[in-house]
Amino acid sequence: MTKYIKWLTIVTVMPVLFSCSKMLENTNINKNNPSDIPLTGLLPAAEVALTYNIAADFSMRSSIFVQHIGGIGGFAVNDDKYDFATSNFDGAWANAYGKSLNNLLQIIKKAEAAGAPRYAGIAKVLTALSLGTLTDAYGDIPYTEALNPEILAPSYESQEAIYNKIQSLLESAVSDLQQTTGLAPGNDDVIFKGNIARWIASAWTLRARYALHLSARNSQQAAQQVLGFLYDGNTYRGIQHNDGDIAITFGTSNNQASPWFTQDAGRPGWYGMGGYLVDLLNGDPPAVPVDPRRAAFAAPRPAPAPPDTYVGSRPGIPTAASNIVGVNTYYGRNNSPVSLLSFPEAKLIEAEARLLLDENDPLIQASLETAVKSSFEKVTSVADPFASQQNQDEYIAKRVQLNGSAAEKLKTIITQKYVALYLNPEVWVDYRRTGYPELSPATGGATTINPNGEIPRRFSYPNSEVNLNPQLPVKSSDLQQPRLWWDQ
Repeated sequence: MTKYIKWLTIVTVMPVLFSCSKMLENTNINKNNPSDIPLTGLLPAAEVALTYNIAADFSMRSSIFVQHIGGIGGFAVNDDKYDFATSNFDGAWANAYGKSLNNLLQIIKKAEAAGAPRYAGIAKVLTALSLGTLTDAYGDIPYTEALNPEILAPSYESQEAIYNKIQSLLESAVSDLQQTTGLAPGNDDVIFKGNIARWIASAWTLRARYALHLSARNSQQAAQQVLGFLYDGNTYRGIQHNDGDIAITFGTSNNQASPWFTQDAGRPGWYGMGGYLVDLLNGDPPAVPVDPRRAAFAAPRPAPAPPDTYVGSRPGIPTAASNIVGVNTYYGRNNSPVSLLSFPEAKLIEAEARLLLDENDPLIQASLETAVKSSFEKVTSVADPFASQQNQDEYIAKRVQLNGSAAEKLKTIITQKYVALYLNPEVWVDYRRTGYPELSPATGGATTINPNGEIPRRFSYPNSEVNLNPQLPVKSSDLQQPRLWWDQ
């Protein structure tokens, strides 16, 4: 990837990165008048803020829930048992509104006033992504009134209504992005460097993602909509390859580092690899081969452990585990990328939709294999002997074949998605709507806000809403109830 951040023009959401006031000073902008900030300054700020918010605030919790990671030290041991203070979910909410949605709305308004529809289109794609992430964690949320500074207690909108607005935003985004008038984004777009075709493909892929989320409500309708978004007739229009991912690659210095590297640097030893995922990665050679992505996702245990020893922690039972962070890991380096939407996800979405419509469709297998091969291509290193072409081919032949009933085929698809979308909150959505992968809840997971001890199905509303917003429909929610609209 070459989507490196030009840090002198970017605002982000964590104190380890440049502050908003510093950026404004460097660009000679009146920091007391945000309307003075040009689109070329607002866009990179919003892109990085959204990416960091999803990776640091939403991914951290959801990755614990789906056992991509385990809490093995410090306060993370409590996280591993779902023993959260409700305030643990405040940051995700506050940053989604204050650092993402609000800034994106300013871009849309400014772009429409300036006759720059392509900027508006990008902002609408990112607004849809931010709204989707927010509602898939909390359920019903404020939106229209929440971005009006004169309304102190914004009303809540149902998740169904939010989903309709997501699709409307993405439809409008495609229309805007197809325009050729006005200011065109360039290097200030730190995701695609102004490549509008990739933004359009991302919009269609996001439409497919959010259509598939409704599979438990109406599987046939959801699947038909997915393929209608990914294809224009027989022409595929979703994300085309790994270079089309919505992703940002972070920098090498301390104040530019990726979210997971920063987390480990500040709280070393708090989080390690989850046992369920490590079991999948380790396989059981020779019958079940090692996953070629293993060394990309985790660092091996140091000596005196034998070479190539990878260990995961069981949920609720903190034990020493392989680290996410390492000089060779794909997502744990200081200059690692954060991927929010990817080509492998697009093809896995397609595979599931085709399965729902016709379990004998030969294009299911083709889409699945394309997804896994592109995942290999994205993260593996030729220096890893377990990632050789021969081993990749063996893995495909033994672990990526669709056999058995429709349910068994779905399990294979979602299991591969579970691995390919490592650390992405989308995996938690898949678990809730399909029941795959078949995870066991954490030992000791019955807590004050998770009384039944099951794997959480939602975030708790933040204390600020519980205490200050009379419009909140549920004054006290645990990590199970009320279930989200698409999860009923």
